[in-house]
Amino acid sequence: MRTTHGSCDDGPVVKALETDGSVVLYASVAGERSGPCPAVMTEQSVKAELGKPLGDRMLLDTFTGRPVPYGEPNGPSPSWS
Repeated sequence: MRTTHGSCDDGPVVKALETDGSVVLYASVAGERSGPCPAVMTEQSVKAELGKPLGDRMLLDTFTGRPVPYGEPNGPSPSWS
C-alpha cells in the first residue's frame, strides 16, 4: 500500500486485525518529533504482515469501515465482489 507522512517523523506503520472473514488495516505514524517542521509530505510503500494469506477474506479500512480495493490495477477488486 502507498501512504504519506510528514518529514519530521519516522514514517508510517500498518497493523492488521485478522478474522476468518476479514482483515482490517490500521495505519499510524511512528516517531513524531516536536518543534518546527517543514510542511513536506513523503510518500512511501508500506507492507502489512499477515498471519495467513489474505485469500478470499474482505480487506477493510479501519477509519471508514469500507472495503479497500486491491488486486490488478484497473481490474475488479476481490474486496468489492
